[in-house]
Amino acid sequence: MERPNVLGIPEQIAFNDVPATRRLDSGLVIHALEARHAPVVSLWVWYHVGGRNEVPGTTGMSHFLEHMLFKGTPAHPKGDLDRLLARYGAQWNAFTNEDVTCYFETVPRDRYVIALELEADRMRNALIAAEEVEAERTVIVSEREGLENDPSFLLGESLQAVAFDRHPYGQGVIGSKSDIRLMTRDGLYAHYRTHYAPNNAYVVVVGDDRADTLLEQAATAFAMVGREPVVASPLSPEPPQMGEKRLVVRRAGGALPIVQLGFHTVAASDRRAAALSALAVALAGGGGGDSASGRSSRLYRALVEKELATDVDASFGLTKDPYLFTLEATMRPGVAHQAVEEALLHELARLADAPIDDAEFARVRRGLLASVAFPSDTITWRAYRLGSLLSSGAAPSIGAWYDALAGVTPADVRDAARDTFVERSRTVGHFIPEESGAA
Repeated sequence: MERPNVLGIPEQIAFNDVPATRRLDSGLVIHALEARHAPVVSLWVWYHVGGRNEVPGTTGMSHFLEHMLFKGTPAHPKGDLDRLLARYGAQWNAFTNEDVTCYFETVPRDRYVIALELEADRMRNALIAAEEVEAERTVIVSEREGLENDPSFLLGESLQAVAFDRHPYGQGVIGSKSDIRLMTRDGLYAHYRTHYAPNNAYVVVVGDDRADTLLEQAATAFAMVGREPVVASPLSPEPPQMGEKRLVVRRAGGALPIVQLGFHTVAASDRRAAALSALAVALAGGGGGDSASGRSSRLYRALVEKELATDVDASFGLTKDPYLFTLEATMRPGVAHQAVEEALLHELARLADAPIDDAEFARVRRGLLASVAFPSDTITWRAYRLGSLLSSGAAPSIGAWYDALAGVTPADVRDAARDTFVERSRTVGHFIPEESGAA
């Protein structure tokens, strides 16, 4: 199928089609793409463990464990990753979200085999020493306290907890401070042995070599890592919400008040996911670094230009299970929460009532497709984007996701708004700043 090339970007620069793929006897799946425009290779190892694999009392364990995987193995003591990679100009890091924990290195081409060796080693051989756990606990508590200084995070975390009755998505990712403080070395190590196995992971590699060569080198590096019995965490499906929920968060400080709305929506594998991504762009803009798309968006014109809010946002994330479509408005001083909430709901109702016109849809479509096409000449981003699409089940390749976005119509956007923005699945959150010392 020939892609609609509405952005004027040569297809061979934008995408590299479907990756070469191999499943090892251990269950590890490796995906490789050739990308010749820079002499580097980007290696990403994805584990199917995140906030959704935790229960009350262990919230934040996947994120805590992510920190511990940089503390060394018997073969590669703490500091080896920096010694073997960073001094050669490599870029490396990790992250944890609701669904996955991921580690990556973007390295000069001749360091690729070393990066593979390091990742294959820490897949099963991390030390997770007790003294390192105690040292890192302080770091993570500090990270948690830093997030708590952000009213948007505080309100969003509370809204997430109220919106979900049963599914672990309601717990967030970083975990409660009490759970972080009570976490033990043995608990972290058990979590590691349970989830860090080749049959619970996949590898994405993009770089300056033939795809089959990149794949073969990865297969050789991980060949000695044996499969393990992976215990699936029990997941309670979230029951349908039966009516609007509301919450208020108050905190002393000089922050501006905030209104957030969360609506239960679909998983990334649902056919409506592309239309929901377009809906987020229609509401708040975004894509390709085009700030003008934000200024022409529905919420900017309705709230920022009318001096009800200083900032607006809309978000639909690609997740394994149904999650939330969220909206946020940071209010101007002196504006009532109810006025901002009503303005938000009015714009959502407008989108659900009728398809957007051709001129507006053209702007939305450009922003939507640019968000995929423009960053794709960065090898690191391409590897991340492919891995995130695979982890969520949104698409088997970047090109397939681009095609899904390109196929969205104005009627699809209207229907997505009608299906999503309903009162019974809505959770409303207000952040109210208080004077210091207020009760």
